Amino acid sequence: MDETRPRYLATPEYTACPYAVFDRLRESAPAVPVQVNGFRMWTVTGYADVRALLADPGMGKDLVQHRRRLVAQSRLRADHSARMAHRSRRSLLDRDGPDHRRLRAQLSGEFSTARVASRRPAVEAAATALLDRLPLGEPVDLIAAYARPLATTVLADLVGLPEEERGEFPDWQMSMLTGSSVAEVENGARCLYELALRMIEVKKREPADDLFTRLLRIHEDDGGLDVDELASTYVVLLIGGSEPATAIGTGLALLLDRPDQVEKLIAAPELFGPAVEEIVRFESPFKLLPPRFSAEPVDIGGVKIPAGELITVSPGAANRDPEHFPDPDTFDIERDTRGHLGFGHGAHRCLGASLGRLETEVALRALILRYPRTRLVTAPAELTWRPGSFMRRLDNLPAVLG
Repeated sequence: MDETRPRYLATPEYTACPYAVFDRLRESAPAVPVQVNGFRMWTVTGYADVRALLADPGMGKDLVQHRRRLVAQSRLRADHSARMAHRSRRSLLDRDGPDHRRLRAQLSGEFSTARVASRRPAVEAAATALLDRLPLGEPVDLIAAYARPLATTVLADLVGLPEEERGEFPDWQMSMLTGSSVAEVENGARCLYELALRMIEVKKREPADDLFTRLLRIHEDDGGLDVDELASTYVVLLIGGSEPATAIGTGLALLLDRPDQVEKLIAAPELFGPAVEEIVRFESPFKLLPPRFSAEPVDIGGVKIPAGELITVSPGAANRDPEHFPDPDTFDIERDTRGHLGFGHGAHRCLGASLGRLETEVALRALILRYPRTRLVTAPAELTWRPGSFMRRLDNLPAVLG
Protein backbone atom coordinates (compact mmCIF):
# COMPACT_ATOMS: atom_id res chain seq x y z
CA MET A 1 0.00 0.00 0.00
CA ASP A 2 1.19 3.54 -0.81
CA GLU A 3 1.67 5.04 2.69
CA THR A 4 1.61 8.60 1.29
CA ARG A 5 -1.88 8.20 -0.20
CA PRO A 6 -4.56 9.57 2.16
CA ARG A 7 -6.77 6.89 3.69
CA TYR A 8 -10.52 7.42 3.78
CA LEU A 9 -11.90 7.51 7.34
CA ALA A 10 -15.64 8.02 6.84
CA THR A 11 -16.56 4.33 6.76
CA PRO A 12 -19.30 2.45 8.64
CA GLU A 13 -16.61 0.79 10.76
CA TYR A 14 -15.18 4.18 11.75
CA THR A 15 -18.61 5.50 12.71
CA ALA A 16 -19.62 2.43 14.70
CA CYS A 17 -16.31 1.92 16.54
CA PRO A 18 -13.25 3.91 15.47
CA TYR A 19 -10.76 2.24 17.80
CA ALA A 20 -9.82 -0.65 15.51
CA VAL A 21 -9.19 1.94 12.79
CA PHE A 22 -7.03 3.98 15.17
CA ASP A 23 -5.10 0.88 16.22
CA ARG A 24 -4.23 0.17 12.58
CA LEU A 25 -3.14 3.76 12.03
CA ARG A 26 -1.03 3.76 15.20
CA GLU A 27 0.63 0.48 14.25
CA SER A 28 1.41 1.63 10.70
CA ALA A 29 3.14 4.95 11.44
CA PRO A 30 3.26 7.77 14.02
CA ALA A 31 1.48 10.08 11.54
CA VAL A 32 -0.68 8.95 8.62
CA PRO A 33 -2.34 11.06 5.90
CA VAL A 34 -6.10 10.59 5.82
CA GLN A 35 -8.98 12.17 3.93
CA VAL A 36 -11.27 14.08 6.29
CA ASN A 37 -14.19 16.11 4.91
CA GLY A 38 -12.48 16.53 1.56
CA PHE A 39 -9.06 17.51 2.96
CA ARG A 40 -5.77 15.71 3.46
CA MET A 41 -4.94 15.74 7.16
CA TRP A 42 -2.05 13.99 8.87
CA THR A 43 -3.53 12.02 11.77
CA VAL A 44 -1.46 11.51 14.93
CA THR A 45 -2.62 8.70 17.22
CA GLY A 46 0.09 7.89 19.80
CA TYR A 47 -0.40 9.30 23.29
CA ALA A 48 3.03 10.93 23.66
CA ASP A 49 2.90 12.51 20.19
CA VAL A 50 -0.66 13.78 20.64
CA ARG A 51 0.14 15.33 24.00
CA ALA A 52 3.31 16.95 22.65
CA LEU A 53 1.53 18.48 19.65
CA LEU A 54 -1.29 19.85 21.80
CA ALA A 55 1.31 21.59 23.99
CA ASP A 56 3.41 22.89 21.05
CA PRO A 57 3.05 26.69 20.75
CA GLY A 58 4.27 26.46 17.17
CA MET A 59 1.09 24.71 16.06
CA GLY A 60 -1.51 27.13 14.70
CA LYS A 61 -5.32 26.88 14.56
CA ASP A 62 -6.37 30.05 12.74
CA LEU A 63 -7.36 28.49 9.43
CA VAL A 64 -9.31 31.59 8.40
CA GLN A 65 -6.25 33.81 8.45
CA HIS A 66 -4.20 31.30 6.44
CA ARG A 67 -7.02 29.74 4.44
CA ARG A 68 -5.78 30.45 0.89
CA ARG A 69 -2.46 28.64 1.27
CA LEU A 70 -3.76 25.84 3.47
CA VAL A 71 -6.86 25.09 1.40
CA ALA A 72 -4.94 25.05 -1.86
CA GLN A 73 -2.34 22.71 -0.41
CA SER A 74 -4.64 20.25 1.35
CA ARG A 75 -8.00 20.15 -0.44
CA LEU A 76 -8.77 16.82 -2.10
CA ARG A 77 -12.53 17.06 -2.80
CA ALA A 78 -14.41 20.36 -2.80
CA ASP A 79 -17.81 18.64 -2.72
CA HIS A 80 -17.05 17.17 0.74
CA SER A 81 -16.18 20.49 2.36
CA ALA A 82 -18.73 22.50 4.33
CA ARG A 83 -18.33 26.27 4.04
CA MET A 84 -18.66 28.29 7.23
CA ALA A 85 -18.93 32.07 7.35
CA HIS A 86 -15.48 33.40 8.23
CA ARG A 87 -17.08 35.92 10.60
CA SER A 88 -18.44 33.01 12.63
CA ARG A 89 -14.95 31.58 13.25
CA ARG A 90 -13.31 34.34 15.29
CA SER A 91 -13.64 32.83 18.78
CA LEU A 92 -10.88 31.51 21.01
CA LEU A 93 -11.41 28.10 19.42
CA ASP A 94 -9.99 29.30 16.10
CA ARG A 95 -7.33 31.79 17.21
CA ASP A 96 -3.66 31.67 18.07
CA GLY A 97 -1.17 33.43 20.32
CA PRO A 98 -2.14 36.79 21.85
CA ASP A 99 -5.64 36.77 20.32
CA HIS A 100 -6.36 33.36 21.79
CA ARG A 101 -5.05 34.38 25.22
CA ARG A 102 -7.08 37.61 25.15
CA LEU A 103 -10.32 35.84 24.27
CA ARG A 104 -9.75 33.01 26.74
CA ALA A 105 -9.12 35.54 29.51
CA GLN A 106 -12.56 37.07 28.92
CA LEU A 107 -14.16 33.72 29.82
CA SER A 108 -11.83 32.12 32.34
CA GLY A 109 -13.49 33.65 35.41
CA GLU A 110 -16.86 32.22 34.40
CA PHE A 111 -15.49 28.71 34.81
CA SER A 112 -13.49 29.13 38.00
CA THR A 113 -13.63 26.34 40.58
CA ALA A 114 -15.75 28.39 42.97
CA ARG A 115 -18.23 29.56 40.32
CA VAL A 116 -18.69 26.07 38.92
CA ALA A 117 -19.17 24.60 42.41
CA SER A 118 -21.86 27.19 43.11
CA ARG A 119 -23.89 25.80 40.22
CA ARG A 120 -24.17 22.29 41.69
CA PRO A 121 -27.57 22.87 43.44
CA ALA A 122 -29.09 24.16 40.20
CA VAL A 123 -27.73 21.20 38.21
CA GLU A 124 -29.02 18.75 40.82
CA ALA A 125 -32.45 20.39 40.78
CA ALA A 126 -32.60 20.20 36.98
CA ALA A 127 -31.62 16.52 37.00
CA THR A 128 -34.24 15.70 39.64
CA ALA A 129 -36.95 17.54 37.74
CA LEU A 130 -36.19 15.61 34.56
CA LEU A 131 -36.13 12.26 36.38
CA ASP A 132 -39.50 13.08 37.96
CA ARG A 133 -41.02 13.23 34.48
CA LEU A 134 -39.53 10.02 33.07
CA PRO A 135 -41.84 6.98 32.74
CA LEU A 136 -41.22 3.78 34.67
CA GLY A 137 -41.53 0.28 33.25
CA GLU A 138 -41.45 1.31 29.60
CA PRO A 139 -38.66 2.25 27.18
CA VAL A 140 -37.40 5.83 27.25
CA ASP A 141 -34.56 7.43 25.28
CA LEU A 142 -32.21 8.63 28.01
CA ILE A 143 -30.39 10.95 25.62
CA ALA A 144 -33.46 12.72 24.24
CA ALA A 145 -35.35 12.76 27.55
CA TYR A 146 -32.53 13.25 30.04
CA ALA A 147 -28.96 13.94 28.86
CA ARG A 148 -29.70 16.60 26.24
CA PRO A 149 -32.43 18.45 28.18
CA LEU A 150 -30.19 18.60 31.23
CA ALA A 151 -27.23 20.02 29.31
CA THR A 152 -29.54 22.43 27.47
CA THR A 153 -31.12 23.70 30.69
CA VAL A 154 -27.79 24.26 32.45
CA LEU A 155 -26.31 26.02 29.43
CA ALA A 156 -29.35 28.17 28.70
CA ASP A 157 -29.51 29.36 32.31
CA LEU A 158 -25.79 30.13 32.30
CA VAL A 159 -25.76 32.21 29.13
CA GLY A 160 -29.23 33.71 29.53
CA LEU A 161 -30.94 32.14 26.54
CA PRO A 162 -34.66 33.05 26.48
CA GLU A 163 -37.20 30.23 26.71
CA GLU A 164 -38.39 30.79 23.15
CA GLU A 165 -34.85 30.20 21.82
CA ARG A 166 -34.13 26.96 23.70
CA GLY A 167 -36.02 24.50 21.52
CA GLU A 168 -34.05 24.30 18.28
CA PHE A 169 -30.42 25.15 18.97
CA PRO A 170 -29.53 21.64 20.26
CA ASP A 171 -30.58 20.25 16.87
CA TRP A 172 -28.62 22.95 15.04
CA GLN A 173 -25.38 22.23 16.88
CA MET A 174 -25.94 18.50 16.37
CA SER A 175 -26.34 19.07 12.63
CA MET A 176 -23.28 21.31 12.46
CA LEU A 177 -21.04 18.79 14.21
CA THR A 178 -22.44 15.44 13.07
CA GLY A 179 -24.59 16.15 10.04
CA SER A 180 -24.81 13.48 7.36
CA SER A 181 -24.41 15.92 4.45
CA VAL A 182 -22.57 19.14 3.65
CA ALA A 183 -25.93 20.95 3.36
CA GLU A 184 -27.01 19.80 6.84
CA VAL A 185 -23.70 20.89 8.38
CA GLU A 186 -23.85 24.29 6.70
CA ASN A 187 -27.48 24.86 7.69
CA GLY A 188 -26.75 24.04 11.33
CA ALA A 189 -23.80 26.41 11.38
CA ARG A 190 -25.81 29.20 9.75
CA CYS A 191 -28.72 28.84 12.16
CA LEU A 192 -26.40 28.95 15.19
CA TYR A 193 -24.67 32.08 13.91
CA GLU A 194 -28.00 33.78 13.23
CA LEU A 195 -29.07 32.89 16.77
CA ALA A 196 -25.88 34.48 18.12
CA LEU A 197 -26.61 37.69 16.21
CA ARG A 198 -30.15 37.73 17.59
CA MET A 199 -28.82 37.30 21.11
CA ILE A 200 -26.59 40.35 20.74
CA GLU A 201 -29.69 42.44 20.00
CA VAL A 202 -31.73 40.76 22.76
CA LYS A 203 -29.06 41.46 25.40
CA LYS A 204 -28.80 45.07 24.27
CA ARG A 205 -32.52 45.49 24.90
CA GLU A 206 -32.83 43.22 27.92
CA PRO A 207 -29.53 42.93 29.83
CA ALA A 208 -29.51 40.47 32.71
CA ASP A 209 -27.19 38.66 35.11
CA ASP A 210 -25.95 36.13 32.57
CA LEU A 211 -22.86 35.29 30.57
CA PHE A 212 -24.10 36.65 27.24
CA THR A 213 -24.82 40.03 28.85
CA ARG A 214 -21.41 40.16 30.54
CA LEU A 215 -19.65 39.44 27.24
CA LEU A 216 -21.73 42.10 25.49
CA ARG A 217 -20.63 44.65 28.10
CA ILE A 218 -16.98 43.76 27.45
CA HIS A 219 -17.65 44.42 23.77
CA GLU A 220 -19.43 47.72 24.38
CA ASP A 221 -17.41 49.15 27.26
CA ASP A 222 -13.78 48.51 26.42
CA GLY A 223 -13.70 46.86 23.01
CA GLY A 224 -12.26 43.66 24.47
CA LEU A 225 -14.32 41.76 21.88
CA ASP A 226 -15.22 43.00 18.42
CA VAL A 227 -18.63 42.05 17.00
CA ASP A 228 -17.32 39.03 15.07
CA GLU A 229 -15.52 37.75 18.14
CA LEU A 230 -18.61 38.31 20.27
CA ALA A 231 -20.95 36.43 17.94
CA SER A 232 -18.40 33.64 17.40
CA THR A 233 -17.96 33.29 21.16
CA TYR A 234 -21.72 32.97 21.60
CA VAL A 235 -21.70 30.14 19.03
CA VAL A 236 -18.83 28.34 20.77
CA LEU A 237 -20.61 28.59 24.12
CA LEU A 238 -23.78 27.12 22.62
CA ILE A 239 -21.82 24.23 21.14
CA GLY A 240 -19.46 23.58 24.04
CA GLY A 241 -22.18 23.96 26.63
CA SER A 242 -24.19 21.21 24.93
CA GLU A 243 -21.29 18.77 25.04
CA PRO A 244 -21.92 17.33 28.55
CA ALA A 245 -24.90 15.52 27.02
CA THR A 246 -22.39 13.42 25.08
CA ALA A 247 -20.54 12.25 28.19
CA ILE A 248 -23.79 11.68 30.10
CA GLY A 249 -25.27 9.52 27.33
CA THR A 250 -22.06 7.60 26.69
CA GLY A 251 -21.49 7.16 30.41
CA LEU A 252 -24.93 5.68 30.95
CA ALA A 253 -24.44 3.31 28.01
CA LEU A 254 -21.11 2.11 29.43
CA LEU A 255 -22.29 1.74 33.01
CA LEU A 256 -25.68 0.14 32.34
CA ASP A 257 -23.90 -2.54 30.32
CA ARG A 258 -21.65 -3.33 33.30
CA PRO A 259 -23.60 -4.22 36.45
CA ASP A 260 -20.38 -4.76 38.41
CA GLN A 261 -19.41 -1.12 37.84
CA VAL A 262 -22.87 0.08 38.89
CA GLU A 263 -22.61 -1.97 42.08
CA LYS A 264 -19.32 -0.28 42.88
CA LEU A 265 -20.90 3.14 42.45
CA ILE A 266 -23.85 2.30 44.66
CA ALA A 267 -21.54 0.95 47.36
CA ALA A 268 -19.13 3.89 47.09
CA PRO A 269 -20.76 7.01 45.56
CA GLU A 270 -17.45 8.86 45.84
CA LEU A 271 -16.44 6.88 42.73
CA PHE A 272 -18.80 8.89 40.51
CA GLY A 273 -16.09 11.53 40.03
CA PRO A 274 -13.44 9.02 38.92
CA ALA A 275 -16.08 7.30 36.79
CA VAL A 276 -16.52 10.49 34.77
CA GLU A 277 -12.78 10.56 34.03
CA GLU A 278 -12.83 6.94 32.86
CA ILE A 279 -15.88 7.60 30.67
CA VAL A 280 -14.14 10.50 28.95
CA ARG A 281 -10.96 8.44 28.54
CA PHE A 282 -12.69 5.32 27.25
CA GLU A 283 -15.11 7.09 24.89
CA SER A 284 -13.53 10.47 24.18
CA PRO A 285 -16.07 12.99 22.84
CA PHE A 286 -13.58 13.87 20.09
CA LYS A 287 -12.36 11.11 17.81
CA LEU A 288 -10.25 13.79 16.14
CA LEU A 289 -9.63 17.40 17.09
CA PRO A 290 -10.01 20.21 14.53
CA PRO A 291 -6.84 20.50 12.46
CA ARG A 292 -3.74 22.44 13.31
CA PHE A 293 -0.81 23.46 11.10
CA SER A 294 2.78 24.62 11.38
CA ALA A 295 4.77 27.17 9.41
CA GLU A 296 7.73 24.81 9.68
CA PRO A 297 8.08 21.12 8.82
CA VAL A 298 7.05 18.81 11.67
CA ASP A 299 8.77 15.54 12.62
CA ILE A 300 6.48 12.99 14.27
CA GLY A 301 8.52 9.94 15.24
CA GLY A 302 10.54 10.11 12.06
CA VAL A 303 7.59 10.96 9.78
CA LYS A 304 8.32 14.28 8.08
CA ILE A 305 5.22 16.41 7.62
CA PRO A 306 5.82 19.38 5.27
CA ALA A 307 5.15 22.94 6.42
CA GLY A 308 1.56 24.09 6.07
CA GLU A 309 0.00 20.63 6.05
CA LEU A 310 -3.12 20.10 8.14
CA ILE A 311 -2.47 17.95 11.21
CA THR A 312 -5.25 16.43 13.31
CA VAL A 313 -4.59 14.67 16.61
CA SER A 314 -6.80 11.93 18.00
CA PRO A 315 -7.70 12.01 21.71
CA GLY A 316 -9.76 8.87 21.08
CA ALA A 317 -6.70 6.99 19.87
CA ALA A 318 -4.32 8.48 22.43
CA ASN A 319 -6.58 7.51 25.31
CA ARG A 320 -6.54 3.91 24.05
CA ASP A 321 -2.76 3.80 23.55
CA PRO A 322 -1.47 0.72 25.45
CA GLU A 323 1.90 2.40 25.84
CA HIS A 324 0.28 4.83 28.29
CA PHE A 325 -2.86 3.12 29.60
CA PRO A 326 -2.48 -0.61 30.38
CA ASP A 327 -5.31 -2.76 29.04
CA PRO A 328 -6.84 0.36 27.45
CA ASP A 329 -9.91 -1.35 25.98
CA THR A 330 -11.19 -2.35 29.42
CA PHE A 331 -13.58 0.09 31.11
CA ASP A 332 -12.73 0.39 34.81
CA ILE A 333 -13.98 3.26 36.99
CA GLU A 334 -11.18 2.58 39.48
CA ARG A 335 -8.46 2.98 36.85
CA ASP A 336 -5.72 5.60 37.18
CA THR A 337 -6.85 8.02 34.45
CA ARG A 338 -4.36 10.79 35.19
CA GLY A 339 -3.16 12.49 32.04
CA HIS A 340 -6.06 11.43 29.82
CA LEU A 341 -6.68 13.75 26.90
CA GLY A 342 -10.47 13.64 26.78
CA PHE A 343 -10.62 17.36 27.62
CA GLY A 344 -7.60 18.21 25.48
CA HIS A 345 -4.28 19.58 26.66
CA GLY A 346 -2.18 22.70 26.37
CA ALA A 347 -3.33 26.24 25.65
CA HIS A 348 -6.55 25.11 23.96
CA ARG A 349 -7.58 22.68 26.71
CA CYS A 350 -11.37 22.68 27.22
CA LEU A 351 -12.22 25.80 29.21
CA GLY A 352 -15.50 24.38 30.48
CA ALA A 353 -14.12 20.99 31.55
CA SER A 354 -14.94 21.54 35.23
CA LEU A 355 -18.57 22.36 34.47
CA GLY A 356 -18.81 19.38 32.12
CA ARG A 357 -17.44 17.12 34.84
CA LEU A 358 -19.98 18.47 37.31
CA GLU A 359 -22.97 18.00 34.99
CA THR A 360 -21.93 14.48 34.05
CA GLU A 361 -21.26 13.40 37.62
CA VAL A 362 -24.57 14.84 38.88
CA ALA A 363 -26.55 13.27 36.03
CA LEU A 364 -25.06 9.81 36.52
CA ARG A 365 -25.35 9.93 40.30
CA ALA A 366 -28.97 11.10 40.25
CA LEU A 367 -30.17 8.44 37.84
CA ILE A 368 -28.20 5.44 39.08
CA LEU A 369 -28.83 5.98 42.78
CA ARG A 370 -32.55 6.57 42.17
CA TYR A 371 -33.01 3.79 39.61
CA PRO A 372 -30.22 1.26 40.24
CA ARG A 373 -31.92 -1.53 38.25
CA THR A 374 -32.19 0.46 35.03
CA ARG A 375 -31.46 -1.70 32.00
CA LEU A 376 -30.67 -1.05 28.35
CA VAL A 377 -33.24 -2.02 25.73
CA THR A 378 -30.74 -2.12 22.87
CA ALA A 379 -27.57 -4.20 23.03
CA PRO A 380 -24.48 -1.94 23.14
CA ALA A 381 -23.16 -3.33 19.86
CA GLU A 382 -26.43 -2.30 18.17
CA LEU A 383 -26.54 1.29 19.43
CA THR A 384 -26.46 3.95 16.72
CA TRP A 385 -23.67 6.53 16.66
CA ARG A 386 -23.90 9.87 14.91
CA PRO A 387 -21.93 10.23 11.66
CA GLY A 388 -18.97 12.55 11.30
CA SER A 389 -15.20 12.38 11.37
CA PHE A 390 -14.54 14.38 14.53
CA MET A 391 -17.21 13.76 17.19
CA ARG A 392 -18.16 10.56 19.02
CA ARG A 393 -21.85 10.83 19.96
CA LEU A 394 -24.62 8.32 20.54
CA ASP A 395 -27.79 9.02 18.58
CA ASN A 396 -30.10 7.48 21.20
CA LEU A 397 -30.09 5.29 24.29
CA PRO A 398 -33.32 3.31 24.90
CA ALA A 399 -33.60 2.02 28.46
CA VAL A 400 -36.17 1.00 31.06
CA LEU A 401 -35.84 2.66 34.44
CA GLY A 402 -36.02 0.49 37.52
